[in-house]
Amino acid sequence: MVFVGVHGEWGRMDATQADLGCGQDRGSIYKAKPPAPLTCYECGWRLHLVHKTHGSYELWVLRHAANAPHCEARLAGEGMAHHLLKLDLAHHARAAGWSAEYEVAAPDGTRRADVMATSPDGTRRVALEAQMASISITDIKARTDRYAAAGVEVCWFTDRKTVPWLDAVPSVQIARPEDGGPVQITAGATRFDPEWCRDRAACEWNSGGLDGPLPCGGHGKWSAVEPFPLDRFVAAICANTTRPHRLRVPAREESETWRWITRRYFELEEEQVQASAWRKQVMEHLTAIQQRQREAREAAEREHMAAIEALLQRQEALIKPVVEFAFHEAGTYPKAGRDGLPEYAMGVPIYVRGKPYAVICPVAGRVAALRDALAPSSSSPPPNASETASSPRPRPASASRSSRSSSQLPHPCHRSGSPTRSPSGRP
Repeated sequence: MVFVGVHGEWGRMDATQADLGCGQDRGSIYKAKPPAPLTCYECGWRLHLVHKTHGSYELWVLRHAANAPHCEARLAGEGMAHHLLKLDLAHHARAAGWSAEYEVAAPDGTRRADVMATSPDGTRRVALEAQMASISITDIKARTDRYAAAGVEVCWFTDRKTVPWLDAVPSVQIARPEDGGPVQITAGATRFDPEWCRDRAACEWNSGGLDGPLPCGGHGKWSAVEPFPLDRFVAAICANTTRPHRLRVPAREESETWRWITRRYFELEEEQVQASAWRKQVMEHLTAIQQRQREAREAAEREHMAAIEALLQRQEALIKPVVEFAFHEAGTYPKAGRDGLPEYAMGVPIYVRGKPYAVICPVAGRVAALRDALAPSSSSPPPNASETASSPRPRPASASRSSRSSSQLPHPCHRSGSPTRSPSGRP
């Protein structure tokens, strides 16, 4: 079955229209004797006008006469579901005020639209394709691209349960209710549900491991719409109130999901896309700042550890000469502490007769407290005059130690750890 044929006198004619699309009376060729000069536009074989009913449909179609050769037009029209869908698409486009023609071929013959709908002013053409047969994603994308190159919009319609190309091209899935109700759009159209944090300046969701608040990039998502009538969808296409759109949320580089949406949903998605882009810029800025801060901390830590290592080496090198000096000054063998201690400004203490005598390499910032601890007490009684006169005493270790601790100690530096000391100067 086909809808369109060629009359020997009238030219191209459409059997679905009462005036045959050329201002003639359908009855003048129905069961006419002799048969009307009708031929197929594809194979040139003779055609007959046929009337039949299918459910609520009154069908006027053209059928090839017996022994017809292989014909692409006849094959394209095979299947009642395909036939009825083309009728519905053309009817709804005409109801919206557009003209609609069946089986419109491109000038170069590379494509043939099931239904070509044209706006009243001729500025828009939309191919309404009833794709009931199986087709590969590659092929349907190539056909869509050819339409786009010719300036023709396109929408693919299918009633197949599994549609692998539904995301790849502007398309919708339809269903024909068993009760004979209007054909419904069941997939391919979508709506955007926006969602934002209460404070858009401080997103409540994952901050990506960064310190500090990030602006909200939006948490909206696309969701399927409830089924709605085919006539409303076709009317929206003609009115340009719904458009095919490649979804940008969620943002994935490999994503290529086409859906039919209204302008309102486009604007809601655009708001989130802009907010996400701003959030990304802020994240990149904060990441760069925190990276520099982290590198600075790591550099300071390396410098700090290098200073500690240098301090340990200086303390180790000074233990033996300081022990020998203390022995010479105090007249008894001193003992060196094992580690730098906080109470001695992280320096290594030297003990004489169990009391602190000197400190090797204390930390500069802690020397004040160390000086107070090592200074002789002002409340100590003076030595006995008779003892001083009869038996001169050696200079007290605390006095010489106090003067050395404030003026002769090496430059102080922070120290930690417990290095092993030379046996000659350590217990």
